[in-house]
Amino acid sequence: MIEIIFKNEDFVVFNKPNGVLTHPVNSNSEISVRDKLLEIEPSITEWGIEKREGIVHRLDKVTSGLIVGALNYETFTNLQSLFKKREVYKEYSCLVEGHLKTQSGVIELPLSKSKQNRTKRSVSSGGKISTSQFEVIHEYETCTKLKIQLITGRNHQIRSQMEYLGNPIINDILYSAKKVESLNKNQICLMSKKLKFNHKNNNYEFEVSEPDFFNAVINV
Repeated sequence: MIEIIFKNEDFVVFNKPNGVLTHPVNSNSEISVRDKLLEIEPSITEWGIEKREGIVHRLDKVTSGLIVGALNYETFTNLQSLFKKREVYKEYSCLVEGHLKTQSGVIELPLSKSKQNRTKRSVSSGGKISTSQFEVIHEYETCTKLKIQLITGRNHQIRSQMEYLGNPIINDILYSAKKVESLNKNQICLMSKKLKFNHKNNNYEFEVSEPDFFNAVINV
């Protein structure tokens, strides 16, 4: 179920579950965030890009959490500009395998499509620079909870960075994590936890809690 966190005349903020697409891909008939937007405001088809109407930014299918959709063209262009100029605060929460070498820091790595698997990203000297700030929230016996602020917004940024560090996101099989038997393939321990931005001179801040399965993994 795609939960509505906030709605006004300009935009909607959703809490997207794991396993839900941001927008349709190819002939896929699964319900997406874009479909939910169409239900709320059918007029977005008059100005939006086909199959991506109102979609300002995206989350991977396997990533849960906060995502914003625009309800009119003016808001769409304004919010897209904020994301492009890095004027949106984007905070993620994740559980990774093992323990990191430091309690906080900046990860800056060049990423591009993997030559071995075109569905994923990998570190490459010719890639685009990706930058994240991280902070260890808690170390458990076999895993670590992190707060990560995205500075850039590359595709699969956190997932590929954590794989490179040797601490993949728990249950993110695509990025070298071990399979957690109690979780399905779409349940990776990564979520968009907090968003902050200014729209029409109003400051907005949204935050959601981690899915229940995060705690289930910790308590195993």
